[in-house]
Amino acid sequence: MLLPYTGPRGWPTVLEAKRSPALKLIIAYKLAKAPVMLALAIWLTLAPNQVYRVALKIGEELSEASALFARLVPWIDAHLTARFLGWSAILAWFDAVSTTLEAVLLLLGKAWGEWLVAIGLSLLLVPELLSLQRRPSWLKLIVLAINGGIVAYLGWRRVRALRLSGSEP
Repeated sequence: MLLPYTGPRGWPTVLEAKRSPALKLIIAYKLAKAPVMLALAIWLTLAPNQVYRVALKIGEELSEASALFARLVPWIDAHLTARFLGWSAILAWFDAVSTTLEAVLLLLGKAWGEWLVAIGLSLLLVPELLSLQRRPSWLKLIVLAINGGIVAYLGWRRVRALRLSGSEP
């Protein structure tokens, strides 16, 4: 059951008698992802040369293990530039901060947390769909379905909460 109220600064927030299993799963994922992305951001920022060497080493190991990955090392060598690693660090920092913010807001029961997750994931749906169209795979279809389901679920929760509070969406 949702109990809408306004937080201390007038920000919309939601208290729940009991969080749904789906929301608990989303929160757990965000809490697990945030420190991983923070560690990656720090590593990309402080040691980009080491990141490059590790990527090459992984590519070499995979290339030796299977002919399927034979072209991986030349691809890494051609595409993993200092500029690419710099942009990767910026993206990792952005993801770490936004994931942490989403996790904290969801833990606090703030409506903004659900909106941020839904909006952020909805922005990824179009590129995922285009990727699926270009090179179809079951994994891409599953990821698209999960992300679409999360967007629909969180959007439904927010609209329902607005209707229960007497506001129009």
